[in-house]
Amino acid sequence: AVVSTQSTGDPDTGTGVPRDKAPSPRGTPKENKESRKKTLKKATPDKDKPQEMQFYTQLAHGGSTKRINTFLSLKDLYSKLAIELEIDIRKIMFCTLNTPKVDMRHLLSGLVVYNDFIFVHIQGQARQVQIKKEEKALGITITDNSMGCCFVKRIKPGSVAEKSGHLHVGDQLCKLGDTSLIGCRHYVVAAKLRDIPVGGTLDLVLVEPKQGFDSNLCPRRAPTIPSTASTDSIQDGRATVRIKSDGTVQEAVSCSWLEAAKLKVDDLLESYMGIRDLELACTLLETSDDNTTKEDFAAEINEMLGEFGFPEDFIESVWSVITEEREKAEAAATAEN
Repeated sequence: AVVSTQSTGDPDTGTGVPRDKAPSPRGTPKENKESRKKTLKKATPDKDKPQEMQFYTQLAHGGSTKRINTFLSLKDLYSKLAIELEIDIRKIMFCTLNTPKVDMRHLLSGLVVYNDFIFVHIQGQARQVQIKKEEKALGITITDNSMGCCFVKRIKPGSVAEKSGHLHVGDQLCKLGDTSLIGCRHYVVAAKLRDIPVGGTLDLVLVEPKQGFDSNLCPRRAPTIPSTASTDSIQDGRATVRIKSDGTVQEAVSCSWLEAAKLKVDDLLESYMGIRDLELACTLLETSDDNTTKEDFAAEINEMLGEFGFPEDFIESVWSVITEEREKAEAAATAEN
């Protein structure tokens, strides 16, 4: 049997096209559906694409609230803060998260959660002090902002530093005698302070953080921002960035092993070197990031921190801590999956 189909004629060529195949001026339902899919795909953000970081910021001593977005390094962050807050980048001493107070428990140093409120502490008044070194240790923990500013992070109760009344948490150490400390890493400054003999005098130039009119200034609340991650993802580190000691920034997947290892390395520092320095411990751990063998790790430690003269057995002990804590973290991650 022959089935004939009606056709529509082409006025120019006279050729016929089957009616059921004739194109619609607006496209066939199938074509329209495919077109809508493409349009929707373009309009819908990629779920796998990393969310843009967003932070609100303000000068710790008071001022208007500004907003900054993604930064690639600590230097990049400081540059953006300086531009938005209209300040000289060299005046930035340190930053605290979600509080304007000089509270080192909230110091911006290791991890930053998306949408944290960053308070920027800048240089205030300078003063010159003299402290007699009555004991081997001053009793202070110092750190730096990786941008050339070294400051007091903690003061041990009952220590020489506390009894003197001249040193305060947050003070920047600018000069020791005739030697400038600006631009030095914290472990270099610590070594210089240790070199002063017991009975000697430390002649220091210090700069305190600038204070507002009201020392009890309450943090201004940031505008409500839609969360880019669940509470669980913030707790396990997936919604955070990690600022390394060299100032670079990376996505933090899980840093629980680092925290445990840092405390153990701090204990090793006290056992082998007679000092406690969590910042130095963190620097030692981060040196292991690009090293897969103990030998490579030891070589880089000697190159970066050779002035400390770390004994071989100390470096071996640190490497053991690193491998042990990493293995624990990997085992825990495997068990969860």
